[in-house]
Amino acid sequence: MPTIKINDVELSVNPGTLVLDACRTVGIDIPHYCYHPALTPVATCRMCLVDIKGQPKLATSCTTTVPSAPKDNPDAVVMEVFTNTPAVADARAGVMEFLLINHPLDCPICDQAGECKLQDYSYSYGSGDSRMGEVKRRYRYEDLGAKIVIDKNRCIHCTRCVRFTREISGGGELTVASRGSHLEVTTFTGKSLDQNPYAGNVVDLCPVGALTSRDFRFKKRVWYLKSAPSISRHSALGNPIWIDHEGNQIHRFRPRPLEGKETTHFISDEERYAYKRYNREGQAAAAQLRGAEAPLEAIREALQSAGATAVIGQGTFGCDTAQRLGELASSPDLRYGSGDKTIPVLLPKYQTSADGILNRRGFTERSFRFGALEELLGKIQKGEVKAVVLLHDAAFTSEKETDLLAQILKAATFSLALEVDPSALGRSATAWLPITSFAEESDFIINHDGELRRYQKALQAPKGVRSVPAWVKDLAAVPATV
Repeated sequence: MPTIKINDVELSVNPGTLVLDACRTVGIDIPHYCYHPALTPVATCRMCLVDIKGQPKLATSCTTTVPSAPKDNPDAVVMEVFTNTPAVADARAGVMEFLLINHPLDCPICDQAGECKLQDYSYSYGSGDSRMGEVKRRYRYEDLGAKIVIDKNRCIHCTRCVRFTREISGGGELTVASRGSHLEVTTFTGKSLDQNPYAGNVVDLCPVGALTSRDFRFKKRVWYLKSAPSISRHSALGNPIWIDHEGNQIHRFRPRPLEGKETTHFISDEERYAYKRYNREGQAAAAQLRGAEAPLEAIREALQSAGATAVIGQGTFGCDTAQRLGELASSPDLRYGSGDKTIPVLLPKYQTSADGILNRRGFTERSFRFGALEELLGKIQKGEVKAVVLLHDAAFTSEKETDLLAQILKAATFSLALEVDPSALGRSATAWLPITSFAEESDFIINHDGELRRYQKALQAPKGVRSVPAWVKDLAAVPATV
């Protein structure tokens, strides 16, 4: 590997590595607006300029790559980069002044305030003064649809959003029109972002407040939010996300890119807006036995006295939950899997499976058998199984599978449903227990690609709501009598 120097610090990197990325490996953060690791570099913002020895002008670190070492001298230093010279500082200050010339001073009402790169870089690299004495440029309002709001007066023309719609989502809804001082990001005639299933990502990509989400707009200041690392249950691969929450309420889901994993930079709008179903409204439902509130002791006694027990675990819950749930089965062959939701593959590069049951692999590794519910129904009808414990989320089960599960619960002598919120299927069971949602617990999954993905607790569960492992511990395992 070729050797380079960055501010007199030597390091070896692969040939073809961007200078910007090489600087990151030694802990030097190069300011940038237009660069994004999942998009084609275009070097339009000029904020990432660095000084390279031997070159007459400053170079853009987002497009300059490290050359290969010469064959006759493989140990030679092939490039010397300086990020802290007076020329670099002057260039960054000049770029910041240029970007702020027409930028409105509306930070107090901007949704991007608190996570705005324009604010951060202005403080770190700007001059603090403005020589702009003319009237600032103003654009007309344009409607991008029901998902996204655009404020062109804030736009710095980094073109991240334009490249995203062309290179990633493929719809090409956004484009750059006009030139010079009239340059603007706009849409093709008659197009909006409403039909783009990944439109919400342009908000994450925008480094300033030009593109904001109608859903989050003016709802919460970001500095009040706490972020918990989690995963998306509504993606086939359990995409890593941030849960931004405050006051025990979730206010948004955001992508949580993993180092070296380009496919984790974006999430679909279905995943992004799914946060609403995990905010509880009012008091949580209490434990029930035969339609009436009952103590856990009564449910435990009814379960243990019923006889041979089978468990049905939906593969959208965590592996620890699956492990503990399996302990309630009278024997390992009485562990069954459920869930049959499918997710259309819109971007094959970012979604390698249409299976919407993201932890099917984790449940299978813990002896849960999917596609065998008919077999379980037969065993119940023959009297080989008396009790059934069902772990369920109605959002991931089709009407056909729901009907089959209903037959199983009806045929069993005793049935217990574990759900976050009571569904019609859960209410048909003999007993029902409230469990924590994925946002109220810490666990992990094994996705369809075999990757382990962890998620951490973000919310506090209401009184009386417990995790599946906690309920199982008190319910106690039923002796194998099959």
